[in-house]
Amino acid sequence: MPEAFSKELAEQLYETSYYGKAVVVTDKPVALLAATRKQWVSKIRQLQRHRASTLDAIKITEAIRQIAWMQSLRFSAKPPEDVLEAAITFGTAETFVKFPPTCRTMYVAYRFNKEQLYMLTSWMPKGGAVIFYE
Repeated sequence: MPEAFSKELAEQLYETSYYGKAVVVTDKPVALLAATRKQWVSKIRQLQRHRASTLDAIKITEAIRQIAWMQSLRFSAKPPEDVLEAAITFGTAETFVKFPPTCRTMYVAYRFNKEQLYMLTSWMPKGGAVIFYE
């Protein structure tokens, strides 16, 4: 799994997961979860360094809030039983066809047939976003 991709995905998740649950559709969910989680932890450390380097009370408070939010998010590569339990769930298209995700944002990291894509996106709320990676 290219490091650049997991870093980009972590940045995207940082921007969008605040607004609701996200799903990452990939052919290697466990590997991509591990790589993305590593980048997520790196982002937390970066914010902690920023917090430690400032004397501005407002910036410190904001950094503490962001760090706490990031540390509280749950990542998972296990198939959901009924509804998505984690804030960010990684899985294959086949898994999400069996257990349809109701998420705000979907990241698609590999190619699969259009019928499966339709089935996956039909459970998303109006205004949800699907981002395709090549």
